Amino acid sequence: MTETLEREAELERIATALEDSAGGSGQLLVVEGPPGIGKSRLVEGARDLAKARGFARIKAVGDEAEQALPWGVMRQLVERSILRYSGETRDAILSGPAGNALTAIDGAGESGADEATIARTLHALWWVAADLSADRPLLITVDDAHWADLPSQRFLTYLARRLEDLSVTLVVATRPVVAGSGPLAELSTLRAQAHLLPAPLSEEAIATLAANGHAVTPRPDVVRALHVSSGGNPFYVGQLMAELDREGRKLDDRATVDAIAGLAPRAISRALLMRLSPDAVRLAGAAAVLGWSSPASLAAGVAGLEGADATEAMRELHVGRVLSPDAATCAFTHPVVRESILADLDTGRRAELHAEAARRLRDAGAPADRIAGHLAEAPPGVLPDAGALLRAAGLEALGGGDAPTAARLLRRALDEAPGTPGLQGELGRALVRAGVSGEGRALLREAARNATDLHERARLLAAASDATAALDGPLAAAEEVRGLLAAWPEGERASRLVLDARLAHLGAFHFEGSPGSGEHLAAFSDLEGRTVEERALLAMLTQRALNDGRPAAEVVQLGRRALADGALCADRDVSLLPWGLATFAVVNADGIAEGEEELRRGRAALAAGGSPGDFSTIATIAANVAWRTGDLRRCEAEAAACLDAERLGEPGPMADARRAVVTRLLVLCAIERGDLAAADEALAAHDAADPPDTVPVARLREARAALALTRDDPALARTHATALRESELRAGAVNATVSWRVLLALAADRLGDDVEARTLADEQLAAARRWGLAREIAEALMLQARLHPDRRLACLQEAVMLLEPSPARLTLAHALRRLGEALRVERRRTDARAPLERAAELATTCGATELQRQAVEAFASLGHTPRKLMFSGVEALTASERRVAELAAGGLTNRDIARELYVTPKTVENHLGRSYVKLGISGRRELRAVVAPA
Repeated sequence: MTETLEREAELERIATALEDSAGGSGQLLVVEGPPGIGKSRLVEGARDLAKARGFARIKAVGDEAEQALPWGVMRQLVERSILRYSGETRDAILSGPAGNALTAIDGAGESGADEATIARTLHALWWVAADLSADRPLLITVDDAHWADLPSQRFLTYLARRLEDLSVTLVVATRPVVAGSGPLAELSTLRAQAHLLPAPLSEEAIATLAANGHAVTPRPDVVRALHVSSGGNPFYVGQLMAELDREGRKLDDRATVDAIAGLAPRAISRALLMRLSPDAVRLAGAAAVLGWSSPASLAAGVAGLEGADATEAMRELHVGRVLSPDAATCAFTHPVVRESILADLDTGRRAELHAEAARRLRDAGAPADRIAGHLAEAPPGVLPDAGALLRAAGLEALGGGDAPTAARLLRRALDEAPGTPGLQGELGRALVRAGVSGEGRALLREAARNATDLHERARLLAAASDATAALDGPLAAAEEVRGLLAAWPEGERASRLVLDARLAHLGAFHFEGSPGSGEHLAAFSDLEGRTVEERALLAMLTQRALNDGRPAAEVVQLGRRALADGALCADRDVSLLPWGLATFAVVNADGIAEGEEELRRGRAALAAGGSPGDFSTIATIAANVAWRTGDLRRCEAEAAACLDAERLGEPGPMADARRAVVTRLLVLCAIERGDLAAADEALAAHDAADPPDTVPVARLREARAALALTRDDPALARTHATALRESELRAGAVNATVSWRVLLALAADRLGDDVEARTLADEQLAAARRWGLAREIAEALMLQARLHPDRRLACLQEAVMLLEPSPARLTLAHALRRLGEALRVERRRTDARAPLERAAELATTCGATELQRQAVEAFASLGHTPRKLMFSGVEALTASERRVAELAAGGLTNRDIARELYVTPKTVENHLGRSYVKLGISGRRELRAVVAPA
């Protein structure tokens, strides 16, 4: 085929990618090159190859005229996956991932699209690809991706990073991108081996191309002239050949060489237009302004043509190969043709055509984002409501995450309607999000000065502090907000809460924002949690109270007001950060019932649509609930689910925090199970990401120190525990739940430093008693028992007494085992039996293999035969395998399980496959008999 001359290597790579995808290993191919080099031909070649292999196929094409439509290219893909169906089948599809994605796209623009909302939209779109590829492999092609809207480009990168377990081949065709210039630049560097760079045609290929359809063999010098003039570009070769045919030039005539020399590709386009009638030129210009493809009736109207005149103009453009032969649509034969026509339009004429397009689209009731792209290129004052339309489209673009387009449209809206209330601030926000922080901050501050409503002024100044954080760092932003608060009008507490909440947010994770945050937050202990700002401040205050070591009862009381009977969880347009902080603190204060209720609410909200980050936040809280109550199996399952979901999520400080928290729990669980290799593996996986040293990441040193003590390396344990102490004090955190004193005391004791060990132990006991929870007091008492043999029994008996009514079952098991051991050493063998036997039973229930072994051995040393406490075959499953197996036993399909756990269907399949082997069964039918359904 002439269209694929000298493209055999590229087609072979496409075929290989399709084969790999069919085998379940998703592939990305980026076809990059200048206009006319044959990218679209390769895309069509990919579609032909995929069709022959039984692939499902969906496609989209970027359009320069539609770049202001957020998610426009993605909408093409999703809608084309539905178009072929009707009736009940269509309804079923719309009730699944495709319908969810369209809902998410529509909702993103309406919500103002914070990053959390955009993340949910990206994941909803990812599920369309996952769902469509579940039954047969899928080819997704996006041509002219350089003209796709920014949110759609962002999704292409999102999908490309998450193809590994999908039977999907993603082919993206784009013109050369500038390094570091957005999602396409990132996409083109994801996989070097996935880059296809079609080269110019050789003289031999051009000779073959020129000979097709001609009775003569082209002269070598004619071929050489074609090669030089076209640069080997296949489209330009075709244009040159068509022009030679129109002029009656012979390919075996020496004079043709000179004729070719005077035919540059752009000159050919001009020559083509010169042969067209004025009506055809007008129609071509109107169609070019409207975009790559537009309704013929709209193009004719913009051109001012009607009836027979429009029909004849269309015929001319079809015959002249300017437009494809479709009577209902003005679709250009090639982007280069459209660009040539646009280039020949003078600025004034182009602006007039955009103005007419805007008028006609407005009269037809088109959405604002379709009209605004034309208004932005038209003269001022084309429509009386131009400012409102541009503003609506700009906010829609900002909602979709396309801040640069939003800024462009809002700037023009401000020109059209300079006195519109709120518009200046909206432009400032768009500029800050677009990275133009200096100008955006200036506009926000000016808008704040002009604002008469104090709440709006506070919101504008809080947004301006975002720009300061980007320009000068979070510490400078915090100082800026403190200055604003100091000058805020007396008696206007309700409005200043916006700034108070912003200051609290700045100090949530970073050490730099922590100094003074406790004193600042303490002023809000009387809030009731009636507004978003009040709930956010109470959430930060709850976290601060935990870090300050305030009594646990106070932490729970503050947390209840922050959570506000589910209102904080419902504030999802803000983000799950405040909810996560408040719930995490309440759980650490043994508000287990409150924590479980919030988890129920969080999962209910998640079922309505969420992101991997949302799921991971909820899983992190659930893992912490399980750890506090001693359910190691649930803890590991939730922690592993969090890490699995993070592979589909977006990186950032929140993701780093979640990974650090659950990795700490995984290491501590592995120690309890005696699986130190698993602990090492969890730490190595975390460290490979090299996260910055924030408070949650620093607290992972607790697990490192515990692991070192388990390996009898007290020097290393002391190093980690000392670093943990320094980071906690730097953050102003002194709470007893972070056990650096216990770890330092144990390390000091093993290193022979009795004085330091006992001093730290006394400090920890005092802090634990102030905290007021049985778990921390009991752990401190067990430390006292180790360091003070004369008080050992009394300390351990008190620990057991305190723990009996508490939810800390694993801590109770440890205390019982130590009490039994102490009684055995005291030769009170009969008294030792009951605590040791109970410790073994609790350890078994908790899944603490190592503790169970220790208790059973101690029990056996008394001369008694312990009950059979061996783990069943189900216990051989990893946490993730067991979670998936339980859901499968409950009747969920692999696809349903993947949606619930925010992983890929392939991940579910792998977990089940390993479970079948470990359980000695052949498949899903036998699963319910050996695994209890979830």
